[in-house]
Amino acid sequence: MRYRGLLLIWTALAACPWLPGVCDARNVALLVAVGQFRDPDLKDHELLGTAADIDSMQQTLTQRWGFAAGDVVALRNQEATHERILGEISALEKRSAPGDTVLIYFSGHGTSANDQDSSFDLPYATGAWVPYDIDVNTVTTAQNTLIIGRRDLVPRLKKLDQGGRLVVVISDSCYSGQVVRSFGQRFAHTRYLPMVTRDLGVARAAPAPAAPSARPPPPPYPYQHVVLLSGASDSETGADISTPQMLQLAPTLDGKFHGAFTDAVLRLLDGQLSLDGKPLGGDFNYAQGRQALNDFLLHRNFAQHPQLLPALAEDPLDVGSSAFLGARLAALSGGAPAAPTAPTAAPVRDTTVHVRLETVSPALRTRIAALGGVNIVDKDGDLIVSQSGTQVHLKGPAGDPIVSTAASDPNLLKRIAAQAWLNRAIPAGTDSLGLRAETDPGSRGNTYVQCESFVFEVKLQKPAYVMLLDLDSQGDLTVLYPASASERQVIPSGAARAIPGADPKDHIVVTAPFGTDEVTVLGFEKQPGFFADLTGAQRFAIDSARADSLVKGLASATGAVSVQKITVNTYPGKSNSFCGS
Repeated sequence: MRYRGLLLIWTALAACPWLPGVCDARNVALLVAVGQFRDPDLKDHELLGTAADIDSMQQTLTQRWGFAAGDVVALRNQEATHERILGEISALEKRSAPGDTVLIYFSGHGTSANDQDSSFDLPYATGAWVPYDIDVNTVTTAQNTLIIGRRDLVPRLKKLDQGGRLVVVISDSCYSGQVVRSFGQRFAHTRYLPMVTRDLGVARAAPAPAAPSARPPPPPYPYQHVVLLSGASDSETGADISTPQMLQLAPTLDGKFHGAFTDAVLRLLDGQLSLDGKPLGGDFNYAQGRQALNDFLLHRNFAQHPQLLPALAEDPLDVGSSAFLGARLAALSGGAPAAPTAPTAAPVRDTTVHVRLETVSPALRTRIAALGGVNIVDKDGDLIVSQSGTQVHLKGPAGDPIVSTAASDPNLLKRIAAQAWLNRAIPAGTDSLGLRAETDPGSRGNTYVQCESFVFEVKLQKPAYVMLLDLDSQGDLTVLYPASASERQVIPSGAARAIPGADPKDHIVVTAPFGTDEVTVLGFEKQPGFFADLTGAQRFAIDSARADSLVKGLASATGAVSVQKITVNTYPGKSNSFCGS
C-alpha cells in the first residue's frame, strides 16, 4: 500500500510538472447557457436543451468532479449578455490561481464565417458564440455583440494560459464554416445560427454554398495550456434534442431536452461511455474522452464530430494526454468521480458489423444477410444501406456516403464483407504504447472536400513501429505506411510524426473518387515479421495472400499492440476543376 500511495503522488505531480503549488490545485468553472434572445425576431431560433444542459453540468461538476459550489459561476439566458460573459471570463484570473484547472462551458448557438470575405472575422474552429443580447440589425452591431473567438476569447484565454492555469473550453455549439456533413442530421434542431443581418445588400457574409469547396488552412493554435472540446467540427452543425420525437429516437440520460453533445459529455462525466468496448471509468485523458464522445454520437446517427484542440502537431506539452479535469489530482483529495463497478470478466469484443437496411429489395436483403460477420438491425447500425430503384447507397452510421452504385455491383457486398473481415482481423489492442492518431488540420473532423490537403499525425508515449492500413470505399486494402524500407523504423516517443510527411508537397490531396475510407493505425512494440512483406502494398482484397499474411502476422505478433481507427470522409467541391499544384 505504501508503494501504491507513492505511485499516486508521483502520477499527480507528473500530470502537470510545469505548475507551481500543484498539490493545492482547484477546479474553477464558468458555465454559460443561452437558449433565448432579447430580440423577439429571434424567437424561432430558441433552443430548448440549454436549460437542462447547464443545470445538469453544474450538478455533475459539484457532486462528482470535485468542484466546490462556490467555484462554479453559472449564467443563464438574460444573465448571459456579451458584456457579462466576457467579464466573467476575465474574472476567472482572480477566481483561480496558478496550477488550477479552469473550465469554461458554453451551451447555445454558434456561428461562423461562410467565406473568406465575411465581415465577422471569425477564426478557425472557435467561431463565435451568440449571447442573449445579440443585435443583428446591422453588420456593425452584429460584430459588436457576438463573442468572436479571435477578437474576444483569444486574448482572455491567453492571459489564463500564460498565468499557469490549465484552461478547458467545452462548447456545445456550431462552428459551420461550410456545412459539409450535417445535411444528414435527420431528427434534431441545429445549434448553428446563420448571421443574416437586417441591412440586406450591406452585409458581406454570404450564405452557405450549395456544395462545399476547399477551405483555407486554419491559423496556428495560439495556446499551450488551453484544451478545446467542441461539439462539432468547422464543417458541421451541432444538434439540439428538443422534441418528444427526438427524445424517442435519441433518449438523453435523464429524459430531458439537451444538446446532443452535452448529453454525451454528461454521460462521459457520469462514467457511462466506453472506448473500444472498455468502460472509461473516472480516470481518462482528453484524447480518450474526445474519442469516446465521437464514437457515442456517431453510433446515435448524429452527423457531428467532437473536436479536440490542440491537434497533435501543435501540442508539444501533450496536454491532450492530461487527466480529464484533473481527475488524478482530485484522487489525492478524495474528490475523484466515482468509477463504475468493475466487471467480473473482461467484456467480449463485438466484431459483428451491424447493418441497417432502408427500403431495400428482398433480393438485396438476402444477399447482405448471407455475408459472414454481418447482422441486420432495425436501428442504429455500423453501416446503412438504402435503395432507390436500381441505385444503392452505402453510408456510415451518421449518414456519410461510403459509395453509391448499382444494386448488382459486386463491390457493394465486397465493401460490407471487408468491414466484417477488418473487424475480425484487427486485435482490440492495449493502451500501453500511448498511441494517438488523427488527421491534420485537426479542426476538420476527418472531413475534407475536393482539393483540400491533409496528413495523418501519430504520437506515442513509448517507441513503436507503426502501420497505417486503409479500407477504401470499394472494399480494397492499402498499406499507406510504411511505404518504403526506410519507414520500417521505430517511431520515437514524444513528438508527433506526420504521415506521409510534414512537407506540404507530401500531403494527401483530396480528389475523386469521393466517399468514406476507414484507416486503421497500428502500433507495435516489436517489429512484426510481416512488415517487409506488406510495405507499400497497394490495393489488395480480403481474400488475397497479402490479407492472409496480415491476419497470421497480427495473430503471432509479440509485445504490446495498440490500435486506433480513423474514418475519413471526402466530398466533391463546387466544380470539377483541377486542384492545381
